[in-house]
Amino acid sequence: MPNVNSQKLVPNLIRDQKPCFLLILLFFFLSACDKGPPIAEEKFIKLYVDLLIVQDTTTAGPESLDSIKTLVFKRYGISSGQYDETLNYYNSQPEKWTAFFDSATAYVERLKQDSKKKP
Repeated sequence: MPNVNSQKLVPNLIRDQKPCFLLILLFFFLSACDKGPPIAEEKFIKLYVDLLIVQDTTTAGPESLDSIKTLVFKRYGISSGQYDETLNYYNSQPEKWTAFFDSATAYVERLKQDSKKKP
């Protein structure tokens, strides 16, 4: 026959650990929440457009293009890992990707207008 005290001990132990369990659960829930991309959207728009311009205007080979890409990353103070994480963030959220492209297109248009104003 089981000890009566051991039967009371288990429910008490679970009840005493409940706040700790809830805190751990809350931690996992919050860590799974959307933290946003590593690179702020405005900065990423400019970076992304600069990379597109480099790719479209450079006739260099892939090795040189990678070097230029590294220089662009350095100019913006980011790493290739941050760039990749930000791309993955937008790729996983199509509605944000669409809004991003709209903003990038508007930025390109502003660049075009600014270049027409220069003598």
